[in-house]
Amino acid sequence: MKTFIKNFIALSLLAALALFLGGCKEVGAGLTFSHDLHRGEAECSTCHAGKDGSMRTTMEPCKECHEIDEANPSEDCLMCHLIGKDKGYAVNTTKPASYADVTFEHDVHEDVDCKSCHGEVSASKSLSAEFLPTMETCQKCHNGDDAPADCSTCHTKIEQGEKPMSHTALWAKSHSMADEASCAYCHEGQDPCMECHRTTKPSSHTAGWKLRGHGLEATLDSDGCSECHVATYCSDCHANAPRNHRPLNGWLANGHGIEGSIDSDGCFVCHTSNESSCRGCHTAGF
Repeated sequence: MKTFIKNFIALSLLAALALFLGGCKEVGAGLTFSHDLHRGEAECSTCHAGKDGSMRTTMEPCKECHEIDEANPSEDCLMCHLIGKDKGYAVNTTKPASYADVTFEHDVHEDVDCKSCHGEVSASKSLSAEFLPTMETCQKCHNGDDAPADCSTCHTKIEQGEKPMSHTALWAKSHSMADEASCAYCHEGQDPCMECHRTTKPSSHTAGWKLRGHGLEATLDSDGCSECHVATYCSDCHANAPRNHRPLNGWLANGHGIEGSIDSDGCFVCHTSNESSCRGCHTAGF
């Protein structure tokens, strides 16, 4: 334990010496910062003041509270500036790849609460891109009514045909879970859907789908069916009785009773009324 303490003190002294010899350099120094420690002591605007300082603050606001002598840096500098082996904690001050073409003016959004876009950043203990707003966050206001919905409002470079980062190799199977409003920003109407779904069936539509699978699926998720199929699609086929509704199968004699006891929900996909469907033949007390 004593060895560890000695090593720690030695490293701290070396770090302070390095700062002393090299001066206090803001650019290029690994930084660490805890919003949580400053919560209640400073407002967002204390450090992020004005249009120029809104994206990334400078050391000037820090000097208001911290006694900083740039000409004679001390060990106190290590509270925020990391050097040496702590490079793993260094902050990447460049924009994330997904924000490379995004331009944003905080002064235009001065009436919007910081938390609306940056969530619980005030409670964060380190600097992270986690609290940058997502496109979905922006679209809550940029919907064409409350704020412009044109892509060029925020994106300086829009490449035709360039796919969003969410469109990965698995996107073909997972895209149905995406927010439909988000799709409409690029895809207009149902034509883009039909380009694939007119010829390519969903993976659930297997060889046995038509005979058995689709009925159960329609019972559980009829809204899912209506994504592609119009309301009359069922009656186009079911105007004629299903294949198992055949006299040779003994359907009227006892087949329908067995089926009904096993899967009554399946019956009610077509036979919507117990009164007309069952009691039409089965009188009371049958």
